[in-house]
Amino acid sequence: MTVHPAVYVYRYFFAGEEAGEGRLEVRPQPEGGMKATLTAEVNLPLPKTRQRWQTETDAEGFSLYFAERVEGRESRVFTVERLEEEGVVLVTQGKESVAFPLLSPYHDPLSLILALPRLDLAPGEVVRFAMPGGRVYVERLADLEVEGRLRRHLRLRPGLTLVQVEEGLPVRIAQQVGDHVFEAVLEGVETEPKRRRRWV
Repeated sequence: MTVHPAVYVYRYFFAGEEAGEGRLEVRPQPEGGMKATLTAEVNLPLPKTRQRWQTETDAEGFSLYFAERVEGRESRVFTVERLEEEGVVLVTQGKESVAFPLLSPYHDPLSLILALPRLDLAPGEVVRFAMPGGRVYVERLADLEVEGRLRRHLRLRPGLTLVQVEEGLPVRIAQQVGDHVFEAVLEGVETEPKRRRRWV
């Protein structure tokens, strides 16, 4: 998304109502990968939750490490780590860990969002990516014109997530949640974020 450290601020909406804010901090690494942390305060639908996602990627953009922490009525932590030398993917939830064979590079939810602007797909083309426990299909739809500017339009399945990309940035993400739509809309970009360490 960027060659310099930056923070992308997203405003959240659920069923057309404001539902919180997210801050996506992206820090490119010297070896070509990225570290990124998404901190989100989600107010709707209830209960109110605070979520933190963290990813570390290789030079190709695939996941090396992913952590998800959700704090609401109860807290939970989930991590996925690619252990190349051992040839396994280590999945940890709470105090339990399970190792799966590492069959191919894969994306986590955050590394996938970071990779979308770099995809070179023609309208109608579909690409498949492995993810922990499954796979995701990314389809390039026809471009959209918004306020006189063209945006690339992508659809993610399974489920239904639509992503609009403009000038190398995901500017709108819309996901079907039950009978309503949850949206993340880019509100602004900040430079010079503070340096962070792994928090899990």
